[in-house]
Amino acid sequence: MPELSRRDFLVAAMAMGATVAVSPRLEAAIRHVTGSGSPELFYFNAARARTCSAICARIVPSGTDPSKDPGATEARAVVFIDRFLAAFDLPAAVADGPAIYIHGRFSDRNDHRGDDFLSGRRARFLTLTGHQEMSWRAELYGASALDHPPARTFVSKKWRAQVGNLLPAPVSIRKTYADGLDAFDAYSKKTFGTPFASAASLEQDLMLEAAGNVVASNFPIPTPPGAPDAAKALFPLIVVHTFQATYGLPEYRGQHTDAGVWRSVGWDGDTQPLGNSIYDERLFGPGKGPNAGFGDTRVYQPRGGYRERRPVSTLGAGDGVALSKKDVAPLVKALRAQARAAGRARQRARRAR
Repeated sequence: MPELSRRDFLVAAMAMGATVAVSPRLEAAIRHVTGSGSPELFYFNAARARTCSAICARIVPSGTDPSKDPGATEARAVVFIDRFLAAFDLPAAVADGPAIYIHGRFSDRNDHRGDDFLSGRRARFLTLTGHQEMSWRAELYGASALDHPPARTFVSKKWRAQVGNLLPAPVSIRKTYADGLDAFDAYSKKTFGTPFASAASLEQDLMLEAAGNVVASNFPIPTPPGAPDAAKALFPLIVVHTFQATYGLPEYRGQHTDAGVWRSVGWDGDTQPLGNSIYDERLFGPGKGPNAGFGDTRVYQPRGGYRERRPVSTLGAGDGVALSKKDVAPLVKALRAQARAAGRARQRARRAR
């Protein structure tokens, strides 16, 4: 079965397999994230940062020419994820509060009104309500968040004594990442004899497929062997976070530039406060359009209208984003092959019983 390019399907708005090898460029980017002079990391250690970077690079891979077709590596997705996981622990020089909801409205990407998002290298975030902080701490830290002041304010000791232990404890996203990244690294070493970040692209894709494919993960696979449970638990989280990191506001990762990723998917980016149109009082002349007045071209109230200031972001329009049957055909073929393989695996399992 031919390998399906994840980049081909990304332009269709999702991600699938990819054939871009772990190149010296990617290795250099990983070293940049974890080496001297690199962006600071506040939750990941160097090993986990390398593994996270490599996984992100497979989920949103770079094109042959990253300057024209950047991916998660160029967008520094690992920095976004690291800062989210350390949202309540970032120093004041990096964030002015919990790094959950960034302050808005204007980014100054259009040189207008100033920047509400970043002040120097310090990102500005909205103040959380007590309930919001309790909720996000529970997401990030799990059950231990109940011991933090916001939770103690809203959750009484009596309630915790009577009800608290009867409810499932929140799953810590931080622990899911720590355990999952370690599991992917151990999985790669056991299966291919090398850390995940150093494995070949096809090997990385096989491991991600084993962890993320609902059908494949339920059947024994000769190569690679079944993915660890911790890797399976991390997969859906890191996929969502990688897309958010790559295509979301770059200020969440401490940057003002989108690294070109918006252009690569045909989006103009945030254009506040100018938007995509401007008011033009000269759009209609006397006696025309809304200025038709009372039928006398000399008696009218001058009114204009709106002109498009720049092309509106749409799929298609010559930007190579729109899908065709030819684009979808490899995906359909791959999915049919997967379904047939899963059917054969079920038959073998039934015969074995």
